[in-house]
Amino acid sequence: MMDEPTVCELLRANWRNLGKGHRVVKQDSAEVQMNATIDSNTSKPEEKMRWSAKVTKSNLVTLLVCYVALSPVFGMGLYNHLLFFPFKENYDLKEVFAKIETATNSKKSDVTIASGKEKLNGWLFKKSGAKKIILVSHGNGGEIAHRLLLVSPMLFANASVLLYDYEGYGRSTGQPSVAALKQDGLAAYDYVANELHYTPDNIVVFGESLGSGVTTYIAEHRKVAAVIIQSGFSSLSSAAKDRIFWLNFYPPVAFDGVEMDNLAYLRGAHPPVLLMHGDKDTVLPIKNGYKMLAEASDPKRFVKFDGCGHNDVCVAKNFAPSLTQFISELP
Repeated sequence: MMDEPTVCELLRANWRNLGKGHRVVKQDSAEVQMNATIDSNTSKPEEKMRWSAKVTKSNLVTLLVCYVALSPVFGMGLYNHLLFFPFKENYDLKEVFAKIETATNSKKSDVTIASGKEKLNGWLFKKSGAKKIILVSHGNGGEIAHRLLLVSPMLFANASVLLYDYEGYGRSTGQPSVAALKQDGLAAYDYVANELHYTPDNIVVFGESLGSGVTTYIAEHRKVAAVIIQSGFSSLSSAAKDRIFWLNFYPPVAFDGVEMDNLAYLRGAHPPVLLMHGDKDTVLPIKNGYKMLAEASDPKRFVKFDGCGHNDVCVAKNFAPSLTQFISELP
């Protein structure tokens, strides 16, 4: 298989040459040759320009190899580097944890979750007297330490909270991939149900950004009380196509096995859904939220956060009240 620099250089060369129009381009036999010639035998009023495109067999092979190599199925090694940004830092958060515990009447403990052959690190914040628990699947960057701002609003909504890191994030073992994240999400749910002994009607799944795809995957394969999507995408493929232009040339089948399709889940029968999105989000624009709202079946609710981007929704003034109202109305 061609390495990434060679593939990208060949693609750029071909795109530049195809855009030169009427200019004569001289290239070697491995590239597309575009030649524009004027028929000198015609009179000036009837002068016509004839175009000819000569494509060599080696050029077609090169383009085909590039197309296959950059497909989502075969090129996920490359795309994983663009999709996942795990942190593995050791922060001293004892004082932060103590303040959260005191303010919310909760108790924090470390948990270890088995996911296949890997071990996932998690933090459980047990709220005194709360029946429900919120399982948080975070975004593609950082680790659970960067999601502590979510914890207090959730605890104040009278729910316990479980944060966990995917494979390769934080203190979790393994390497992240779309398939691994899906497996990790189910493993975290099973831990909540089997080890913490929460019944499905008391488990709320929360997904932030990339974690929205993990969350709908959990809800598709396990029974849950409710689904909360913050700053999510309509589908992973559509979000990728917005950022990487050549992915628009691939059919849906090319994304089999690496897709996360929130819309497909939301169109079907589901428990109560809360969609939350900032109107200034430039990472996953709010059009994703509007699309999910438009195509999701009931019951559903949408909250727009004016002036918020991708990562600051949880500090908006109406975040905690919106979350509390939604949780309080669940059976």
